[in-house]
Amino acid sequence: MFRAARPATKERMVIVAVFCYTSGGGIDMDNTISMSFKSNLKFTELGIMVLNFLRNILNINDDDYFKIEISLREAVNNAIVHGNHMDLNRLVFITFHWGDALLTIRVKDQCDQIIDYKEIEKKIGSCGLLSCNGRGITIMKNYMDKFEFHGSGTGNEVLLEKKLR
Repeated sequence: MFRAARPATKERMVIVAVFCYTSGGGIDMDNTISMSFKSNLKFTELGIMVLNFLRNILNINDDDYFKIEISLREAVNNAIVHGNHMDLNRLVFITFHWGDALLTIRVKDQCDQIIDYKEIEKKIGSCGLLSCNGRGITIMKNYMDKFEFHGSGTGNEVLLEKKLR
């Protein structure tokens, strides 16, 4: 397990990464990287850094990488802005899990309200693509092979899956 050193500023982040390798040095099917950080948009880049690491070890092609990166940015930014309301006392959690043919990303916030996803979809359906809100969900649904939203009173979670070619 790896923990990043604390930054010298008042804002602190925690990154926990777990790597599982087979005895032969290859990638095990249970590879997982998890991280959490405060609700500040500058920390979105941490998730992108991990995705870039995964791009290299999983040989993700340019087209798929672009779609995954945009979707991850949208999910993390939504968690920070809409879920946690940029409250630095609330964390965003990202978990990457991969195998030979599938990359799964979970993004969770600490929102204390129950979000009705059906209401969000209705709002998106009544707005155009040039609307200020809703584009991110539309992008994630179209760019990823699987998109799910799970809301609860202890946080909302977005599940993103992409089949690897």
